[in-house]
Amino acid sequence: MRIVWTTDPGDGPRLLRVLPRIRAGAVAGAVLGGVPVYVTATGPHYDGDCPRAGEHDCAAAAVQAWDAATGEPVRSVSGAGGRLLAVASVRGRPVAAVCDEDGAPQLVDLEAGAVLGRLPGHRGAVRAMAAAELEAGPAVLTADRDGTVRTVHLDTGEVRAFGTGRRPRALAVVAVGGRPAVVSAGDAVELWSPEAGVRIGALPASGEVWKAASWPDGGAAVALLLSDGGVEVWDAASGDRLGRRPAGALRAEEIAGVSAADGRRLVAVGDAEAVHLWDVGADRPAGPPLVGPTAWPAPACTGPGTLATASEEDEAIGVWRADLDAHPGGAGPGSTVRCIAAAPDGRVVTGGTDGTVASWRLEDGARGPVLGVLPAPVRAVAAVPLGAGTAVLAGGGDLHGGTDDRLHRWFDGGPDRPVTAGHRGEVRTIAAAVVDGRPVALTTGCDETLHITDLASGERIGGLPGRGWPDGIAVGRLDGRPVAAVSRAFGRFRLWDLAARTPLATPVAEAVEPLERVHALTRSDAGPAVLTVRGGTVRLRDLGTGAARLLGPAGGGEVTALAVHGTGAPRAAVARADGSVSLFDLATGEVTEAFPLPYPATALAWAPGGGLVAAYRRTLLRVGG
Repeated sequence: MRIVWTTDPGDGPRLLRVLPRIRAGAVAGAVLGGVPVYVTATGPHYDGDCPRAGEHDCAAAAVQAWDAATGEPVRSVSGAGGRLLAVASVRGRPVAAVCDEDGAPQLVDLEAGAVLGRLPGHRGAVRAMAAAELEAGPAVLTADRDGTVRTVHLDTGEVRAFGTGRRPRALAVVAVGGRPAVVSAGDAVELWSPEAGVRIGALPASGEVWKAASWPDGGAAVALLLSDGGVEVWDAASGDRLGRRPAGALRAEEIAGVSAADGRRLVAVGDAEAVHLWDVGADRPAGPPLVGPTAWPAPACTGPGTLATASEEDEAIGVWRADLDAHPGGAGPGSTVRCIAAAPDGRVVTGGTDGTVASWRLEDGARGPVLGVLPAPVRAVAAVPLGAGTAVLAGGGDLHGGTDDRLHRWFDGGPDRPVTAGHRGEVRTIAAAVVDGRPVALTTGCDETLHITDLASGERIGGLPGRGWPDGIAVGRLDGRPVAAVSRAFGRFRLWDLAARTPLATPVAEAVEPLERVHALTRSDAGPAVLTVRGGTVRLRDLGTGAARLLGPAGGGEVTALAVHGTGAPRAAVARADGSVSLFDLATGEVTEAFPLPYPATALAWAPGGGLVAAYRRTLLRVGG
């Protein structure tokens, strides 16, 4: 396939190198045998949520060290791991303390490549952990679920414990008056002496704290990640707030204190898609976000002017330059594209995780106007003819974040004219049809409702009943009648006559398996058919006979996106978790072409005249024969 255009700007100017094929939930810099290394920790995860469950041991835990220059493995220690990682040097030998959600922290000798055992004084898992150089030598500090903070002196094994009377979620170590102080943060932010176990101060953070980070220079500054996703930086000695990064469209999950080459402090803030650098002194962003192998990244300072990011999902470590130079932002989408619609007026409409509904010129990929910004991630978009113009529809929402119970509508570049969709906080799918000459939108959410709305007036004119959450919907025409195929999670498949609002008999209703989702109404060589997906299995089911034909292997890689082109010889594009995209001739079920993407496609759409538009991460591209 030929790439007609792409919005991919290539590697960012601050990306120094990528160390691939490294699965890690946490990373830290160290020196092992005189060689700079990246120490990583990996904990067990649930295989049901892992797209690569067949490629690695999801239950494995390990601490590993990788040559910072080449990415070659230097050490691998099994039997210990987790998402909490603290690295220290004991008499010149690097050690790592690690902890997962279930077991007590363990201490690993990186020089010997051996697990030394539990961290002294611990019987169960901890909520936070930090390494520090105290007056008595190197130490690891931990915070228990019961509010106990422990200081473990690594030279001697001595443990000092004190109760905070609270349940801290985060720990960091700073210097106050030339002496170490522990920042214990949760529903309150307090300063404690790690040696004496006495409270020596507090900081008036504006909300509950989830994570805390200090800087390697040993100063008094501490960064606090708040529960709303904002980040505040405080001077623990003076009690002054040094800066505040407001919450972004995507919730921040991780922070690290890093330094520019000239020593100025930056906060690295990781969300689901990128790492954002915040200049503490100027209290503003330090350039555009770092985007690359940065899905759910764990950032770490690895020296003045550099930082590393570990992404378990991308199975890679990114090494970045931490600088304050001005870097232009990319011309592509500003967040991951979750849905695409090819409009009849020559535009591509996209919906992003930051709520942006944007447009792009189909001919060359040039950026068009932003139609609007939803208060939550966009889940579905549609673009359909309406009179002499075009209507764009969008829906989104997140029950666990920002809800949005509206169907958003734009007519010929005009303002958003939203109407209530009635789906309890989310609109997950949108399908447009024409019923009795009236353009309508079929919408579903996170409940059992499937509503039909007049596209022009916004009036809700009915719905399609059923038990179970509707997880797939496709519209088309059958013998000249408008029809809708609806699948429901743990419910029945139904084919509906939209004009009469009555179900139509088809043997597919008995053949569809639980969790087999409808994606498209199309046709095969035998006649009208429905295309379905269950996990990694794609089936073309004949509506007349119920017979099924596989597109690709049964139980193949998880399908991440699918689109059908119905004009002329019907074709289907199927994207999988390994980054592959395959094009199928639906008359024969054979693959006609295939091509790889750097990351799995998140959305696909066929252009009206042919050619495929694909989205992965923050990139759009159009391919043609």
